[in-house]
Amino acid sequence: MNKKVFSTLLVPVVCALLLCAALAGTGGFFQEDIRGGVALCAAGTAEESNSLQLEETASLPAMSGEETVLLGGYPIGIDIRPQGVIITSKVGVVTKKGVVTPFSGIELDQGDLLCAINGEQVRSADDIARLLEKSEGEVTVTIEHAGMRENYLVTPAEDSVNGQKKLGLMLQESVSGVGTLTFVDRRGRYGALGHPVKDAHGNTIEPEGGNIYPAAIKGVVPGKRGKAGELKGVYSKESGSIGEIDSDNIFGIFGKYCGNGEKLTEIAVAPRESVQPGKAYIYSTVFGTSPRLYEIEIIKAERQNSPLDKSMVVRVTDRKLLAETGGIVQGMSGSPVIQNGKLVGAITHVLIDDPTKGYAVYAEWMMGR
Repeated sequence: MNKKVFSTLLVPVVCALLLCAALAGTGGFFQEDIRGGVALCAAGTAEESNSLQLEETASLPAMSGEETVLLGGYPIGIDIRPQGVIITSKVGVVTKKGVVTPFSGIELDQGDLLCAINGEQVRSADDIARLLEKSEGEVTVTIEHAGMRENYLVTPAEDSVNGQKKLGLMLQESVSGVGTLTFVDRRGRYGALGHPVKDAHGNTIEPEGGNIYPAAIKGVVPGKRGKAGELKGVYSKESGSIGEIDSDNIFGIFGKYCGNGEKLTEIAVAPRESVQPGKAYIYSTVFGTSPRLYEIEIIKAERQNSPLDKSMVVRVTDRKLLAETGGIVQGMSGSPVIQNGKLVGAITHVLIDDPTKGYAVYAEWMMGR
């Protein structure tokens, strides 16, 4: 079975997504046609009381005008494809005349996208190999940097071993990792993560497409002051996709949900004005595939009049979760935040200096995307 295992890294305030502020990828690094499967790798405290607590917190009737959704909390594998292939570095190509670097003298940044060759869109290593093979002499390569596209004339180098034409670039087809499903709405669209997916170089992915898959948490590296912890997640594409990715923005990833919604509990979405400092819960999976409730405190609820991230500051108070993870860890991104029996938001970031604290975004800002 082709399983992908992930670990992570992050920054002072880090996204609680497995593989940090950047969801670094396992789409496979390759030098044009050479692919390597490199994996790079977010209240009750009594276990027996969890089912009762979820029933009590998630079954309150929605008030007039309040939307209801199906509650997430389940781990998901994420595989998102950008509108091109991601450039990770320039490399030399060994030819009969020595080592040649076709892009020598051309400034490229890690995370730039190779979008097209001779005007034809590129999505994979196979596309690049096919387009170079039928080319003669120089080719026009379209590169996207910081949202701007520019064309370059480049002469491919012929590999002395296999005779294939190459551009001398290390490339990555997709970005992958593990996070948490937040909800599925009445339209059959899901929301997850609560923050954007970025490549390993900090660039937000504009998706060409992508999918989410069922995942399982196999272990935990607890967080400690100065270093974010992480959940160790695994998923397999062979298990089948449970959703498509068609949007990646400041509030998370979104798309059509095609998984089994029968195990998901219906819950009302609270308006942001109703969120108050005080007791709340996160619904998250820190081992296996089944989420449970953990008690937290909402320290601060921002009065946001327009959609913004970092809506709430929260602190983990649940003794069991503190013992298991040290607080909020990478992989918990998207974990639902519940207050007074209603969905109020999703966990997004952990504070490096104090892993018991982190940020959450209002669920209202994630709706309708």
